[in-house]
Amino acid sequence: MKKNDLTIIVPIYRIEEEYLRECIESILNQKNDNIHTILIDDGSPDNCGAICDEYQKKNKNIKVIHQKNSGVSYSRNIGIEHSNTKWTTFVDPDDYVSENTYNKILDFLNNNDDIDILMYPYETISKNNNYREKYSDISHSLTKEEIKECQIAPFYKLLQNNKSNNYSITALWNKIYKTDFLKNNNCRFVIEAKKGQDRLFNAKAFSVAENVYYYNDGLYLYRHYSDSITNKFNCEIVKLTIIEINELKRINEELNLGFSRYINARLCTRLFSCMRLYFFHKDNTNSWKEKVKEVNETINNYNIDDAIKNVDWKLLDIKEKIFVICIKYRLYRLCSVLIDIYNLKNK
Repeated sequence: MKKNDLTIIVPIYRIEEEYLRECIESILNQKNDNIHTILIDDGSPDNCGAICDEYQKKNKNIKVIHQKNSGVSYSRNIGIEHSNTKWTTFVDPDDYVSENTYNKILDFLNNNDDIDILMYPYETISKNNNYREKYSDISHSLTKEEIKECQIAPFYKLLQNNKSNNYSITALWNKIYKTDFLKNNNCRFVIEAKKGQDRLFNAKAFSVAENVYYYNDGLYLYRHYSDSITNKFNCEIVKLTIIEINELKRINEELNLGFSRYINARLCTRLFSCMRLYFFHKDNTNSWKEKVKEVNETINNYNIDDAIKNVDWKLLDIKEKIFVICIKYRLYRLCSVLIDIYNLKNK
């Protein structure tokens, strides 16, 4: 294993050429021979594969893997297997990294190699505005209490002193992982999960991490699309939600975390997304009677009533409490109205 080197894993499928080139150039602009990049062409039907080959020919630290389309989780797992450096990170192909970000982090890690996971700031870029998120105002090793908060976050949300922090613990790209830590603890992506892959990966990673550090320097630039698929009709969301919840339950049981109350709260909030994006979405052509029947079958088949019965109300905000009460008493018309109000406010 190459001492103190960093591998950057970039899964690629159907990305605009401008964004892909900006992503790769931002990595090359770090100008560091200790940084190695694995570009994984996941059977992209456009020009992405050729662009990857073009950069590989010009830079000895770029490795390209071409494969049939297998999904982002499979691609990232392949990247982990091929990583032979001390540190590993992930970059999405339509994002980019500010100059010297990885140089600064590697300089720090050279003298602090007992860290399992390092987190750093990021900036979300959207059509209307940009905003920066950070875990803390200062660089520091996380206390046991802070690590516990980060362990809980993928199962529910990041709460610091009982207040919500928007900094993303679930995201991959604002973190550097020790490669041996990932491999020795079998931290891998769930292939079946087509949504929330980052969350499930970090649920396992943070649950087994002993040393976590927040480095308040460097910057990852994350592109957020206003027309994201998360706002569109999604007939797969119920199945994907169940996959996510079942995996969180498996991790909780395997590691004896005692996080059942957080999983129950997560299931209740995800049920709202199922209602919004499938059951009561405007593009669902089923009759009202058919929609209600399918909602009831879902609640009964997946023991969602148990989650509602046992939910810790202190974990829910007022809007979530109202929604859960509506589900508990099968007030689906009111649920539909709440969803319409939510959609109007979030246009």
